Amino acid sequence: MVDGLSVIVSGGSMGGLFAALALGEAGHSVDVFERAAGELEGRGAGIVAQPSMLDYLERRGIACRGGYTLTTHRREYLNRDGSLREARSDSMTFTGWDTLYRRLRDAVVEGRYHEGHVVGFERDGEEVVVRFADGSERRADLLVIAEGGRSETREALLPDVSPEYAGYVAWRGLIGERDVPSDLIERFEDTFVFFEGERQLILGYLIPGPDGETGRGERRLNWVWYDDVRDRERLDELLTDSQGTERDFSVAPGDLRGEVERDLRRAAEEEFPDPFSRLVGETREPFVQTIYDLSAPEMAFGRVCLLGDAAFVARPHTAAGTAKAAADAIGLGAALDGSDPVTALGDWERERLAAGRRLVREGIRMGEGYMG
Repeated sequence: MVDGLSVIVSGGSMGGLFAALALGEAGHSVDVFERAAGELEGRGAGIVAQPSMLDYLERRGIACRGGYTLTTHRREYLNRDGSLREARSDSMTFTGWDTLYRRLRDAVVEGRYHEGHVVGFERDGEEVVVRFADGSERRADLLVIAEGGRSETREALLPDVSPEYAGYVAWRGLIGERDVPSDLIERFEDTFVFFEGERQLILGYLIPGPDGETGRGERRLNWVWYDDVRDRERLDELLTDSQGTERDFSVAPGDLRGEVERDLRRAAEEEFPDPFSRLVGETREPFVQTIYDLSAPEMAFGRVCLLGDAAFVARPHTAAGTAKAAADAIGLGAALDGSDPVTALGDWERERLAAGRRLVREGIRMGEGYMG
């Protein structure tokens, strides 16, 4: 094993945190830099917690799955009038993005998570010189880029690679269990619920509270509405926030323009069955994200590598984005057990490129099935 590799991770979200944990466990010295360090903890959305990721966290004593997840055992599809169209047994485990983030963040070695924005790097022999927005520099044996799908560093490395809009958006919302009528909660109890319309899909499920609370009254209802938006002018309108700023990929909770939010609730009432029309109507701060595909042809560049969404973004239908970032990180930790980091990164890249391509293809296939 190579002892004492110094590693800088650019990006302190899910991929960056998993990288810090896996590389730290492998015996390397890891520092994580996140430009929005004070903002991440408040992000809220439901995610599917894949078994491989849950097993990793439990084996390492980071999180016991029963303490921050909820599992449904039934899947239902509704008709427009709210009646049951189809039901089947199906086990799915969910958590909150913020819930998982807190557990990962708490597991990172004290003093190794920093606020900082990586703006560039140079290779200097067997080291990488990393530059930050404040003008400072640091040297490391390895630079891991975990900046997400809008990675500026990836754009510098691969200027011809950019996210490709899929033609639809995801409206999302979270609402506390205490803020909705009990009969609405009961509709989602132990059940993953769907409604499919004409180029429309909405789904909902219960997730734990922000700190992993799973008791009745402490949980949250999470919903996602995939909405066909192929008209560029309409998309631009949706992505213009309450301050008049046009966003590229998303508008955060609380920042939707009033007319957009009113149209959203009206459309839900007209197009969706109860319980979804009520659920959207009672959500205080819905938000919107564009759906896009991203595939990088390379992940390793000497002593620099791309990880997680910085390399591949698969549509959320796969329910595997966070798990894929975790697998990238865990694989990287295992690969850097050899004598030559550059060779190890090459071997790791071949495996993770194949996995990323498969996931993106599956996301496209699923999206076309839902949205046409």
